Amino acid sequence: MEKFNLHILTPNKSKKRYFGVDYFMNITTGYNPAFKYYSTPLDPNSVYKAGPITLLPEMYHFLEIELSNKEKGSIIGIFANPDIYDAISSIEPIIKLLEKYEMGLFIETTSQKIIDDLPLLMNFSLKLPLLVAVTSCNIDTKSKLLNKQLNIDKAVKLIKKIRQQDINCGIMIKPIIPLINDSLNSFQKMIELAINNDTTFVYPTFTIKFDSKKIRQFYDIIDLEFPELMNVFHDKYGYKTSWESDEAENLKKNYVIYCRKHKVLYAMKDIINLYKPDLNIQLKLF
Repeated sequence: MEKFNLHILTPNKSKKRYFGVDYFMNITTGYNPAFKYYSTPLDPNSVYKAGPITLLPEMYHFLEIELSNKEKGSIIGIFANPDIYDAISSIEPIIKLLEKYEMGLFIETTSQKIIDDLPLLMNFSLKLPLLVAVTSCNIDTKSKLLNKQLNIDKAVKLIKKIRQQDINCGIMIKPIIPLINDSLNSFQKMIELAINNDTTFVYPTFTIKFDSKKIRQFYDIIDLEFPELMNVFHDKYGYKTSWESDEAENLKKNYVIYCRKHKVLYAMKDIINLYKPDLNIQLKLF
């Protein structure tokens, strides 16, 4: 059995980068399978280890011990390595602990299970800071690198249902993989669909990251699914640990213009200010 990591809450050293989160919550065992191939700069935990995704009941006890020692008003971040809803059907026990110790929540998910928790989350948002991010990056590409949970149609339906409860919810667009899902047309379509479904914010990342093992496994998938790209990738990127699409600057420009036009938040500082304005005040003071 994997040894428990009893340090469930890890301090965030870069609050401006990860949605103003003060502590990352690592309460589950198991990892998001996509991290076998890559991670992105928006993934605070880029580790991959094979194994079932579980949350054992005793972990709530350890979580409460750690929450009791943290500052009131802290934002606890639950990111998608793995998706918390892959381990449990409801985050109600976590919400109750956050309310008890007066902590806010940032949660990233692609799971439909969050719909059953919306009444709970709506009540929570009336008392404490809450921000939800739904991840998407895929319109119609079929690949192990872009699983079906990242499909834009699923994402925007989920965003719309969350927003109907007056909960701040936006879209995180990741990963953007060169020559696979980085076309301007598909990128614009994702943003347009999100805005048409009342997204609070749009925030993409244009970089994918590797270590030596991940990049070999990534190339194995490319060789199987996109063999025509093997020589292109080897010539351009080789075994570099960080890749960015040649289209990145154009995508960034269009993303900013489109969000400004439709008055949708796109800058990290403004997204943070949406539910944690004190952080930006502190940053100005220091």
